[in-house]
Amino acid sequence: MSKYAEIIVKIHNLKEDRAFTYRIPPSLSVEPGSRVLVPFGSRTVPGYCIALTDKTAPGVEQQLKDILAVLDEQPVLTPELISLAFWGAKRYLCSVIDFLEAMVPATLKAAGGHKAKTAKYAELTKAGASAGARGSKQQLALQLLKSGPVSLTDLEKRGVSRDTVRTLEKKGWVRLIVLPVRRDPLAGLSAVREAPLQLTPAQQEVLAQLARSSEGRPKPMLLYGVTGSGKTEVYLQAIACMLQKKLGSIVLVPEIALTPQMTERFVARFGSSVAVLHSRLSAGERYDEWCRVARGEALVVIGARSAVFAPVRKLGLLILDEEHEITYKQEEVPRYHARDIALRRAEMHGAAVILGSATPSLESYTKALRGEYLLAKLPRRIADRPLPPVEIVDMREELKSGNKSIFSRTLQAALRDTLAAGRQAIIFLNRRGYATFVLCRTCGHVMRCPACNVSLKFHSTSAMLCCHYCDHQEPYPAVCPACGSRYIRHFGAGTQKVEEELRRHFPAARPLRLDADTAVRKGVYQKILACFRRGEANVLVGTQMIAKGLDFPKVTLVGVVTADTALNLPDFRAGERTFQMLTQVAGRAGRGAAGGRVVIQTYTPEHYAVTAAREHDFETFYREESARRKEFGYPPFGCLVRLLLSGGAEEDVAKAASLLAGFFGPEIELWGPSPCPLEKVRGRYRWQLVLRGNELEPLLILAREAADRFRQCAAAANVRLSLDVEPLHLL
Repeated sequence: MSKYAEIIVKIHNLKEDRAFTYRIPPSLSVEPGSRVLVPFGSRTVPGYCIALTDKTAPGVEQQLKDILAVLDEQPVLTPELISLAFWGAKRYLCSVIDFLEAMVPATLKAAGGHKAKTAKYAELTKAGASAGARGSKQQLALQLLKSGPVSLTDLEKRGVSRDTVRTLEKKGWVRLIVLPVRRDPLAGLSAVREAPLQLTPAQQEVLAQLARSSEGRPKPMLLYGVTGSGKTEVYLQAIACMLQKKLGSIVLVPEIALTPQMTERFVARFGSSVAVLHSRLSAGERYDEWCRVARGEALVVIGARSAVFAPVRKLGLLILDEEHEITYKQEEVPRYHARDIALRRAEMHGAAVILGSATPSLESYTKALRGEYLLAKLPRRIADRPLPPVEIVDMREELKSGNKSIFSRTLQAALRDTLAAGRQAIIFLNRRGYATFVLCRTCGHVMRCPACNVSLKFHSTSAMLCCHYCDHQEPYPAVCPACGSRYIRHFGAGTQKVEEELRRHFPAARPLRLDADTAVRKGVYQKILACFRRGEANVLVGTQMIAKGLDFPKVTLVGVVTADTALNLPDFRAGERTFQMLTQVAGRAGRGAAGGRVVIQTYTPEHYAVTAAREHDFETFYREESARRKEFGYPPFGCLVRLLLSGGAEEDVAKAASLLAGFFGPEIELWGPSPCPLEKVRGRYRWQLVLRGNELEPLLILAREAADRFRQCAAAANVRLSLDVEPLHLL
């Protein structure tokens, strides 16, 4: 048995990113991946065991301290994940402890650790199996226990009291035992088992490509399939092949909200082999699911971004559905991208990767064209249903003609026709709340968040002004705080106003709203969608939560209130995000036999992202967007590393940014230093520098060296420096 353990302690401000050696007491069982409590200086801190050893440096054995406790019943990390953490720390310019912490679900990090839940059960003895009880309750108990152990709680629910059980125990007919209880997040799911569907020739070819690739060291596959083309069925049948080989699969979806509907399909196909991992689970549910995966009881894992770290020991397949989504990039340290983690894990396991999307990211599509990825296509919808025709409405012309409604005349007519025909509609606006800003018409003052310097949004349900960055709230003002005028009111539209206008102008409408405000509580998202699926509502209003992954055959109309919310952001990916959003939400229409149509309202109808979305034409959009990116060296035609500085005093941040810029020579392509477009968030001023180059590795070396030098300076005392490798935005 090993006598010593290498422990990385949970202290984030250590100058060196290294492990410390501790002695393992005979009473403790410590393995690589175990979370432990150790003494560190005058403190007791948690840490992670990354390795065991029988030896230590000569003369230091007496100085070593003992591990105090093991926090969990089994290791929370595998040796492969520990190795991945060291790779990730270098790749994303962070510490190893940052990565180890990111791998372990937040609910497993409680100081006391987590244990399996247990409960008391009753089971029949040999004597009890043939006994003849007199009382009706005793007879009921013996009858219930014939099928196996039953918990005392369940017996009580069925009418057998604990006194009755104790009486039977005294007679020797029943014994009490303690058994683990699984906290099952899928317990309420009534998924009917289903057989695999008949594949189209295109789907069969995709699976054949995947099988051919898997014979050696498989290349990642980019599965470019139009909306409704059957990508999910390809995922299911690819996973079934892995299960035959006793290999595990991880399926990532871009948002927690999409997990339940995906889970239902997977449970219907694979039953108890499926585990779910996401932050909406309770601490106990997540611990039990994590342990099921670690023990190999669940070989199919479904979850959002962090599920990419699921402790699957033998991985055969990793799938990123909607691989283009920005939610796969974590915005806090460590700022990893789940796609890169999936590719690295696949490389370590010799596993296959499927990146699926109807609107692939420019990075992935470029790699596919270069031959770094396999490119597989599903160019048609199932049953050859046509993609819905898209009509673009120029809202400038609507205003000129006197229509000041948030609905164009075209969309109004389409809504009336859809509702009259007994069909359903989806109305999309990527702004929650009621109004987008509050303005004084006398002096022009705009109500702004004091901590973020962005306009406050009006929420009608609470009658409050809210900041969507820091959650600051304040009452709607009766008079302008700048000039005292009573002429202050809200402008713009959010999903709350869209819902109100639907109720006011369309008597036949029965709308439901789905956004971050309505889906705040666990289970509400599923309830709203289930209600819409049953036809209890005929219009679904929402943000990006309704733009992807939904399949409602009765939806024959999709209306986009404004296509310009993302297009006007000062960000190099604005065009790409707009095209993806419009194409994805348009794909919700026409999935049934009745077909469908899409109406997109915009103030920039001539923009190439809008015109390409009208034609469902990804290739044309890709050519236009690539030409613009290539001209300026933006990804995928260059690499970026962002150095973000923030602090409470703008002067301190500006000086620190100038100092940091001085650490780079004139040969380095450096953008900035300059204030961020969102110059103040949560009370902190923000400046940035961006390194650009053709290769990533040299940029990582330069950024780490500059960051280390900066943190030695006095200027770093009041300013926080964050490093973001390959940022998805520069806001």
